[in-house]
Amino acid sequence: MVLEKIERVQEYKAIITQEVLDRYGGVVRIWDTPCSAIDGGRVLDKITQPTEVLVLEEEKDIYGSLPQRAKVRYGGGKEGWVLYQMITKVDGDVHST
Repeated sequence: MVLEKIERVQEYKAIITQEVLDRYGGVVRIWDTPCSAIDGGRVLDKITQPTEVLVLEEEKDIYGSLPQRAKVRYGGGKEGWVLYQMITKVDGDVHST
């Protein structure tokens, strides 16, 4: 049973940085649902280079306060879920991370 709350947010830009890729072995996995493989989630794609994304939704923790996962759109309309700590929010200019 999933207790986390999925919340539609005002879309904002974020980036998967080289630093994040380095921290996670050069790969950020994009999932079909905000679940792990243990809970039935499937990997749809793998990002292996810095990538701009648009955040569409956030899955909050059980208390509804902290984002745990983000639904992102990237690369010509692809969509999926990533762990929230794998993205960095940007304010207009991608280079100001």
